Amino acid sequence: MAAKAVRCTRCGRRARKQIEAWNVETRSGRIVAVICPTCQTPEDNAEAEINEATIEYIGVTPDGRIYGRPKAVL
Repeated sequence: MAAKAVRCTRCGRRARKQIEAWNVETRSGRIVAVICPTCQTPEDNAEAEINEATIEYIGVTPDGRIYGRPKAVL
C-alpha cells in the first residue's frame, strides 16, 4: 500500500519536493498540523527557528510521538 500523501493542513497543497521547508505543529509530541511554506506566518517561522535553536530532536517513540531534549549551552 502506498504511503498517504502529506498535505498542508491550511490549504490542502500536496508536499512534493523540499519537504524540509514545511513546518509541523505538535501537541504532546504528536503531529497535529503540517504547514506549507506559502501558508506559514511570520509567527510560525519564528517559532520554528526558536525550536531549532533550543531543542535537539532525538527520535520517535513506538506510538509515534516525537521527543527531544534541550540543546546544551556551551
